[in-house]
Amino acid sequence: MKQYSRRMSLAKKEEAECLVKEMMDNGIIGESSGPSVSPIVLVKKKNGSTRFCVDCRKLNEITIKDSYLLPRIDETLDAFNGSQWFWTLDFKSGYWQVEI
Repeated sequence: MKQYSRRMSLAKKEEAECLVKEMMDNGIIGESSGPSVSPIVLVKKKNGSTRFCVDCRKLNEITIKDSYLLPRIDETLDAFNGSQWFWTLDFKSGYWQVEI
């Protein structure tokens, strides 16, 4: 499944190339030789920085979803009974920090 890239201004194209280079240098992304390509979208955040997004809607349309039951919240909370320690994780750019 291949899609065409979206048109963007020269300034946005340069910004996208800079973001791609930064992510490649940090080992977040790499070269792809797969059969599918999804277009990128640059979105301005409230603080003025740019969020690099990939438009995967076409890929999502053809993805076969796994079927499984979600755990009941009361059973999950019961599993914490007697626990003394609880913790949370706070990721900066968390999407990139959890390897799949």
